Amino acid sequence: MTTMWTRQAIDAAIDRRALERSGVSAGLLELDDHPGRRLLDGAKLTGATAEAWAKASAELAGLWTVFEAYQQVLDRVSTMRGGPKTKLGDRELAAMAALLTGRSVELPRQAVPFERRGLLDPASTQDLLTLDEAVESMARTYDMVKKVAVDAENAWNRLLEPLDDLQARARAARATADQVGAGGDPVFDRLAGIEKQVSDLRRQALTDPLGMVSGAMAATPARVAGLLGQLADVRTELDQALAARTEFDQRMAGLQDVIVRIARAEAEAEQVRVTVREKIAAPKLPPASAAAAHLRGKVAELERERSGQSWTFLGRNLSALEKNSRLILENAQKRIAQIREPLDRRDELRGLLEAYRARAARHGVAEAPALTALYQSARDRLWSAPCDLTAAEAGVREYLAAVGAALPSMS
Repeated sequence: MTTMWTRQAIDAAIDRRALERSGVSAGLLELDDHPGRRLLDGAKLTGATAEAWAKASAELAGLWTVFEAYQQVLDRVSTMRGGPKTKLGDRELAAMAALLTGRSVELPRQAVPFERRGLLDPASTQDLLTLDEAVESMARTYDMVKKVAVDAENAWNRLLEPLDDLQARARAARATADQVGAGGDPVFDRLAGIEKQVSDLRRQALTDPLGMVSGAMAATPARVAGLLGQLADVRTELDQALAARTEFDQRMAGLQDVIVRIARAEAEAEQVRVTVREKIAAPKLPPASAAAAHLRGKVAELERERSGQSWTFLGRNLSALEKNSRLILENAQKRIAQIREPLDRRDELRGLLEAYRARAARHGVAEAPALTALYQSARDRLWSAPCDLTAAEAGVREYLAAVGAALPSMS
């Protein structure tokens, strides 16, 4: 039995479809204005992104075709409905109901390729959809196209921010390199290699963002991190070179000052060495140092190379020489204390011996014959020149032990 549609039911269906059409239209306009979609339309795409967008674009064109056919049905129904006072008979209501519920959405005819047709097959076919089927078809296509647009935009945002930062750092390094001046140093080749890789990565990110975040290209963040590390090393060398070029005379003067201080420390160490050998028997001393003379030779080499070498070379050598000189100065100052150590130990033993002598005196045992003999033996060893530290230390220990043994007998 055929269901009879009333005018009220038709009006309700028309209102529902009108609201539905507004939603579909708004969604398509939003998709049309989406940044990812506009970027995809405007970019020269390659790889996975080109493939995905070619498929999505074809689907999007089909979506608009379905939407136009869908709108035509709704326009026909609206025209047939007329105004509020339009009289509608059963025939008109049935016709509108057929449009609203039947396969009324007529898609353009599609040619069937000759190689796929049989003798009696038609040369073209035509799909007919209901309004609900048309909406379902548009929704599926919309979601597919939107996903490609959103994924592409997300990929661009994820890739271009770190790549833009990397490119900015490379440009800053290039500006420093230009200030340093041309040269045959490998650092310039390394910078050029980094710049090329950054340019290639950025071009790939612009043309194939989806490919860059999937598959073999998903390692892009690691590559960017690696290039940042390489660029930091290059920038350090270039900064050293620029500093060397602008501060060479000042830094060389500072280096000469450090060398003078090293020479003074070495001279003082040798004076102390002479004293120690006079006063201490067979002392174990660190070897003598002639670092100041060696460093003066290095400084002279830098001065000669100033006109013939690149500033990157000079910057590396100057920085290394400054660092080495500071370390040598620190060691030279420590060496004085190391050489003086036997004298300091002798003086320490002298002080310890006299302190225990005074302690024994406070307790009235200092003049005991055994203690007096031990004290005199230790004192003779400590105040003789050269002093045998090993024997003197043994004598002091023997005296200390004897004093300690004598004290408990006192009450």
